Amino acid sequence: MLASLIAAIVAAVAVIVIAHVTGADAIGRAFDHIDAPLIGLVALFELITYPAYMVAFRSIAGIHGHAKLSLPIVARLVVAGFGPFALSGGFGIDKRALEAIDEDERSARVRVMALGTLEWAVLAPITCGVAIWLLATGANVMPSLLWPWATAVPIGLGLAFWAGGRPDRLARIGGSYKDWLAQALEGVGVLRTLIRHPITYLGAWLGTLLYWAADIAAFYAALRVFGLELGPGRVIIAYATGYAATRRSLPLGGAGVTEFLMTYALYWVRLPLAPALAAVLIYRAFNFLLIAVPALVAARQLEALLVRGADLRGRLRPPLRKHPTRL
Repeated sequence: MLASLIAAIVAAVAVIVIAHVTGADAIGRAFDHIDAPLIGLVALFELITYPAYMVAFRSIAGIHGHAKLSLPIVARLVVAGFGPFALSGGFGIDKRALEAIDEDERSARVRVMALGTLEWAVLAPITCGVAIWLLATGANVMPSLLWPWATAVPIGLGLAFWAGGRPDRLARIGGSYKDWLAQALEGVGVLRTLIRHPITYLGAWLGTLLYWAADIAAFYAALRVFGLELGPGRVIIAYATGYAATRRSLPLGGAGVTEFLMTYALYWVRLPLAPALAAVLIYRAFNFLLIAVPALVAARQLEALLVRGADLRGRLRPPLRKHPTRL
């Protein structure tokens, strides 16, 4: 509970700083004329993100021969991981839980790295294509916002795909960090498995795609609450820039960082700052604040799993068969 309070304070400070720059009166005026029924759409799309992420999570958790996690456990893990209280981020919760279930720290870390890689393997290429299109058509967007997406993403994904196939070789140059580096590269290398076996891991691809689509739709609905008009390309650019580090990877659910980046990303795609901040507040109310209580409940229900993982493994999942941890 204390961590959630800290997260709320951090987010509030970020909002206050932006409001000070913008002017409280301007933000207040943004709330004078709102399309209230559209707030329901923000809530609806946010609700869709959780089962979508569950599908992707369950698919990745079962990679390398692991048996499928039970749906109740997946639901608790996903909800808890999006909560604004984990100092190590949602991926930290994922890693501890997978390690407790399988009694395998290395495999747990590899699968968590794979989950993070999958998130960007879906969102980044889409954003890259949008950025190239906006540059080609001369859209009214800051070029300095578009060029990194257009150029860095192909290079980054290419390097990740190449490095993921050589974890042991590259880890040898990692010195004292070679074991951690090898595990990180194995996690990135899971992308090769997902690409080579798209039908087997269809849940990972479709779940992640639906998760991003629903969350972007919630973001767009929040913009429309305040009458803000953006084409789909600029919506995607602003959204992806706001999640330069995804909220599951950030401490405290991305408190402060996400509010700041998303507001200014909207400003950089030429929306006025005051209503942009107002829209981000509505979006984050459903994507950040309202998940706090369910996430805390889910985390407490998982506590027994984390403490007594070896005992619970036999009850929650079928016996684990032997599996490799490398590709």
